[in-house]
Amino acid sequence: MSKTPNPRALDRDEAQMVEQSKTLSDHGPAELRDLIGRLRARRDRVQRQIRTRVRDGRDGPDTGAREKKALLTEAIARVADEMAARKDGRSATANLRKAVARKADTPRWTGPEDRTADTGPAETPNTKIAPSGALHAEGMRAAIARSTGAR
Repeated sequence: MSKTPNPRALDRDEAQMVEQSKTLSDHGPAELRDLIGRLRARRDRVQRQIRTRVRDGRDGPDTGAREKKALLTEAIARVADEMAARKDGRSATANLRKAVARKADTPRWTGPEDRTADTGPAETPNTKIAPSGALHAEGMRAAIARSTGAR
């Protein structure tokens, strides 16, 4: 490693990504998602480095890392703005509102006239359940005695 300071804040890949963020008209949606993902990963990495230096109490020139973070954040903002501009104003919420409005225009009930499936009161006494309330009318005491013994 050389002892002369590096005048650039960004490395070659980061500088290339920042330059790509300045000319976004020739990129497709998938390329924009990939670019913003790579930019965010680099920014997060630099942010972790800055936090680690601060946490460890290292006092030193941290302007390069902070400058790198600022340049990457600006590039992310440019790409995000371009992605938002390409959205054509369509969103899931807008589509949902349109669907609800269409449904409200033509309310109709497609079910039966009587909305309940009630066939009347249950017979008395209820012969469908076991007398003790347990399955197969065996009761709790018999089930415990058969499985583990009396408790």
